[in-house]
Amino acid sequence: YVPFHKRCLGMDALKKTVLSGPESSGKSWLSEKLALHFKAEYIPEYARIYLQKHGTSYDEDIVLQIAQEHQKFQQQGMARAQNKVFLDTDMVNFRVWFWVAFGKTDPWIEKAIEEESDHRYLVLYPDLPWEEDPLREHPEERQYLFERHLSEVVSLGRPYRVIRGYGEQRLSNAIEATMDLWSSPKAH
Repeated sequence: YVPFHKRCLGMDALKKTVLSGPESSGKSWLSEKLALHFKAEYIPEYARIYLQKHGTSYDEDIVLQIAQEHQKFQQQGMARAQNKVFLDTDMVNFRVWFWVAFGKTDPWIEKAIEEESDHRYLVLYPDLPWEEDPLREHPEERQYLFERHLSEVVSLGRPYRVIRGYGEQRLSNAIEATMDLWSSPKAH
């Protein structure tokens, strides 16, 4: 079932805000909080769901499979959304993951990124303490990974804001940045 407003206006009428950045930068927590604040749909990170179920080892085929399932998961969430959605990562994250893990990208991921051209980004700065989690990798490379995520978003020409701060201040900064992103055609 596709709601009437989406049949008339199309999925592009959705305000799609992606939280991007290194591990342990608060993406999941902040995505949920923003969705509650703005009464929006929240789409969690599918990779976390997959790895919790199947274990933490992966290869190129598994990461590609996770990316494809993430895209389906994302589309299902967007179909439920009324007019706003917060995504705990998107295909940009998979591009970075592929490059860091395998030294290259995948053509399917590149095509999927092109299809996400209407995404706006909150790129989370790694100023939070590292929280240990068996699914997380690269605690010593968080600054590099932040810069990598940011450079990917910039190179795609996507609107973005960098989010800093701790706890409620981080949330407040993200709320303000989200409103700014939604109100301006191009935001950096």
